[in-house]
Amino acid sequence: MLRQEKNWGRRRYAPTLKPKAGWPELTALIDVLFLILLFFALSGSFVRVSGIGVELPRIQAPNIADVERLVVTVSPPDAPGKTCQIFFQDKLVTLEMLRQNFFRLNDSSGRPSIIICADRRVPFETVARIMASAEEAKIPSFIALAPPDAKRETRFEQ
Repeated sequence: MLRQEKNWGRRRYAPTLKPKAGWPELTALIDVLFLILLFFALSGSFVRVSGIGVELPRIQAPNIADVERLVVTVSPPDAPGKTCQIFFQDKLVTLEMLRQNFFRLNDSSGRPSIIICADRRVPFETVARIMASAEEAKIPSFIALAPPDAKRETRFEQ
């Protein structure tokens, strides 16, 4: 009995696996890296942005919810005394035409949402009127912002 207790922790068979020397196979690592890259590319935000360049105000704000891709872009007046230019889906419109488009969207689309990209030099009154028109049509509206640490020359363009 004593002899059996001494052999309790010993192995009966020697291991046949030996440590591998040299470089590991990189194929699996490259596959994983491409899958991660694909994941980040597909999970990113796909907000459609118009081609009109505006300089957004820099404000610290929480992340904006995922919204449908309907964009209203407001550029500042070309000269003093003129009105701001309003673009809806890259088409120049007036405030009344924009209001009519909002009501049409609410009737035809399931859950429309409006993203307002207004230049920081645009008067707040213009942005407030656009938001009031969207609210009247019962469409949620969001204002696009640039993070406060972004470069000054960065523009919201596509």
